[in-house]
Amino acid sequence: MLHVQRRRLIALDVRGRSDQIVTQTYTGMTLPVPAHEVASPSRDVGMPSSVSRRGAIGTALRYTPAVNTETPPTGPSGLVRTHEPPPAQLVVDGCYRFGTYNGPIARINPLDVVTATGARGRLQRAVRNARLKEWEAFQLGDDALFVLGAVYDTKSISLLQVLVVDKQAATIRRWEQKVPTSMVHVARGLDHTRSHGRVGRFSLQLTNEMDSGLVAVDASHPGRGALPPLELHGAGRCGPGEAGHLVICHPFADNRALYSHKTMMPFAGTLRAGAELTVLEPDRSFMILDDHHGDYPSPMQYDWVTAVRRSDGGRVEGFNLTDNQVRDPQRYNENAVWLGDRVHRLPAVHVERPDGPWGPWIVRDADGSGQVEVRFTPTVRSEMHVGPRRSLAEYYAPFGWYEGRIHTDDVDLSVDGMFGMGEQKFIRI
Repeated sequence: MLHVQRRRLIALDVRGRSDQIVTQTYTGMTLPVPAHEVASPSRDVGMPSSVSRRGAIGTALRYTPAVNTETPPTGPSGLVRTHEPPPAQLVVDGCYRFGTYNGPIARINPLDVVTATGARGRLQRAVRNARLKEWEAFQLGDDALFVLGAVYDTKSISLLQVLVVDKQAATIRRWEQKVPTSMVHVARGLDHTRSHGRVGRFSLQLTNEMDSGLVAVDASHPGRGALPPLELHGAGRCGPGEAGHLVICHPFADNRALYSHKTMMPFAGTLRAGAELTVLEPDRSFMILDDHHGDYPSPMQYDWVTAVRRSDGGRVEGFNLTDNQVRDPQRYNENAVWLGDRVHRLPAVHVERPDGPWGPWIVRDADGSGQVEVRFTPTVRSEMHVGPRRSLAEYYAPFGWYEGRIHTDDVDLSVDGMFGMGEQKFIRI
């Protein structure tokens, strides 16, 4: 028997194909999904009489970044933290284009920092590629659930992952598998690309159509033992007026950089775990996209926290706070607040964990200005370690609740009652 949690069930209306993409509609939101996942007449769940059918083919909106997406905030030191229009590519003439941008960078070409040619150039590119830590990750959910997923490639080991957290029950279910790096692909660039991996019948794919304002998620797992089968399908909308973009190219060194594209957006889709079907409705659901390519120092380490919600009025609200290894973190950081389609940048932060990773995390601005005062209380443990006595990799990633305030001249956000996650990462390989 099929159980539908918390939401009325909305039928899947399948009407059109484009190449190998088939569309599903969730209350008017058009979502591309793999053709093998299309609901057949025998599987279709039926539509309540109160819900009218909507056309599955929507009008594509081409994303054109504005010159500025926010009023430039100024910290106590007078440092102006702005968004710039994005360059056409990440590396130009062998040099990274360091900066913080308000829209997608069309061409992500980190290996072009190698300018040597011939056999020497090929060797240098191979070595640099082997050092890149790359993933495309997402966090999505609604008022009750928080889902983390990732196609993750460290080059030494790779991971396919979907974790589903029940916020109030403080429980977690894990569909994940470590795989050889050859079994995953992390896209470089978010326009007409896919990040994907498959092992056996476990598959995970992110379909990136950034110029159309769409990022789709599709995951399928057959289940094993007490772990039920999983089907997750849906899409976030990130076009003009729907979401704000924080795109960074920040220096570890003159020729080593961190590229990241983070977006918080509305989401719609379905999550089926065994006999339970949750419909993630577009007026209450959210998604964070995290596209990440880093030529990190060794060892690699950072602290990171994030949370997101839909306000009572439906606005997407969230924040991202990171303390990592980039140079000049007051200038180069990916700390920001999202309010709808607006992104407000923040100063550098520092994370303290006086009772370890399972106790409270205290996040404050590094300059002592009082703009960031956030407390994270983990309620769900998650960790993954590699090597004897965690000698190769040590990774803690709890989920839990936030309280506190982020306050600048341009934004005043109470984070009380927000749910999200944190990461403490230290990798030697």
